[in-house]
Amino acid sequence: MNRWRPFHRIRESFVAKISLTLVAVVVVLAVLFDLMLIRLQQRAYEQENIKHGLALVRLLAQSVRIAVFSENNQDFIMPVNSILSHEDVVEADIFNHEGAMLFSRKKQENSLSQILDNPEHLATIFKNIKESGEMHWQTPNSFIFWWPVYFNTATGSDESLFFETEVEPAAEELIGYAALVISKQSFTEGIRHILVNTGVIVVCFLAAGLAMSFVVVRHMTRPLSNILKKVRENTGGALVRDDLSLLSETYGGMLRELEQSFETIKELKDGLEVKVVERTRELSDRQIQLETANLKLSETLAKLQEAQQQLIQSEKMAAMGQMVAGVAHEINNSVNFISGALPSVKRLLGDLKELLASYEELEGMPNGDERRGNIAAIHELKNDIEFAGIFATFEQLLANIEEGTTRTTRIIKDLKIFTRQGAEKFKEADIHSIIESSVPFIDSRQMKGVEIRKQFGDIEPVTCLAGRISQVFLNIMQNAVQAMNGKGVLTISTWQENGQVHVRFADTGCGIDKDLINRIFDPFFTTKEVGKGSGLGLGISYDIIKQHSGRINVESKVGEGTVFEVILPVSPPIFPMKMD
Repeated sequence: MNRWRPFHRIRESFVAKISLTLVAVVVVLAVLFDLMLIRLQQRAYEQENIKHGLALVRLLAQSVRIAVFSENNQDFIMPVNSILSHEDVVEADIFNHEGAMLFSRKKQENSLSQILDNPEHLATIFKNIKESGEMHWQTPNSFIFWWPVYFNTATGSDESLFFETEVEPAAEELIGYAALVISKQSFTEGIRHILVNTGVIVVCFLAAGLAMSFVVVRHMTRPLSNILKKVRENTGGALVRDDLSLLSETYGGMLRELEQSFETIKELKDGLEVKVVERTRELSDRQIQLETANLKLSETLAKLQEAQQQLIQSEKMAAMGQMVAGVAHEINNSVNFISGALPSVKRLLGDLKELLASYEELEGMPNGDERRGNIAAIHELKNDIEFAGIFATFEQLLANIEEGTTRTTRIIKDLKIFTRQGAEKFKEADIHSIIESSVPFIDSRQMKGVEIRKQFGDIEPVTCLAGRISQVFLNIMQNAVQAMNGKGVLTISTWQENGQVHVRFADTGCGIDKDLINRIFDPFFTTKEVGKGSGLGLGISYDIIKQHSGRINVESKVGEGTVFEVILPVSPPIFPMKMD
């Protein structure tokens, strides 16, 4: 009984059933493929031999047409022997148009003896050849080919001897028939080779198919085998059942357990819905609390924004105060030029009026002592008013007035540039001109002991908002002047490198502590005394440069000074929108 147990297990195994079914399918397909392939190759090989035989008999018919026409046996020998030199050709026969044999040569027993002995059969063959142009058939041992022999004045091409070509019917006369017998020995050996080769191919295909089937079945059924193994382990292996029955019973039990699980889930779902309703109510209460808190935060944020705007406005007013102080000082200097020159101009104009009046009085007097006395008085007046240098003095006073007017005009122009920020747009601007127009707005009260040195390089115009950049430069220079406390040197350098313009402000002030240098751009951060700064100047400057796709670098040493380097691209990669 134990001896038959493996076969019994194979019969029950689902995997074994699949494997055997797949093997049977592969074997059947291989056999069908073998038969079909053999049939196709045999048919193709047979057609190839028939074409070869027809070509040879046609060649024979073309070669012996002169000999048939002349019925000279000596002329048959060379073409017939040439055809018989082919290995498989065993017999060649030539007939005239009446069916009488003119020449015959063979290598073995006469294959045409039965045909030659039957005149009626031979006449039927000649009749069919006349109608179809050629004739062939095969016996168990040979192929037999017939071809008509025509005589015409026009010679055919060389290709017509070996290939089938259309024969033009004009100028042709049937003068005989050529018959050729070709042995099937080589054909039979070729068929045997085809069978052997095809058999080997099919065996290899069958072996590959069986191996692939084994791999595919093994790979595809491995999860199923693992499942069956687990099922048998869980069932204890008490009963020997086939795999399908085992799977059916197992999955039936699983379905029953799933139904029970769904019922349990439904009960839990009903209880969960109650909990969800309670939780939703709690979340709604929390949502109301969050909305209330959010409202309070919004009110607080609005107050902070209002306070921030007030501080920003204070910073603007402080900057405006510094600017007004500088402008007032500059305008006062310009007015001094004008006011200092006006008294002298008035005095000189009075002297000239007196001199001109004396000349008018002199013109109305007759010649005499009185006229000469007036002339002497006029000369004395000219000496008193220094008439010789009066026009030079006038020119100097007018030059002073013109200088004062020019300075006032320049200050007003720079003031327009500085204050025209809200309406300006991005355009090319000369950085040197922006620096020059910003310097006069520095608080003049802190500039008495400060020297400004300019080291300008060769740079291209920069696409920017000139007013905003002027605000940045003024802020940095104002901080530098304040850091030097009325005494020191502020060096302004410019250069261009890699498509970027560098503007460097180096002062000799007190410097910035390294613990504070990372915070100087933070809003509302300042180291100045209360009331002297809001801490927004550098923060606003930093934002302006960032909006220009640039950056600000800071280096400082306590007691030695601070260096601010503003780097701006000549053409920003993306033009920002107009800034308010």
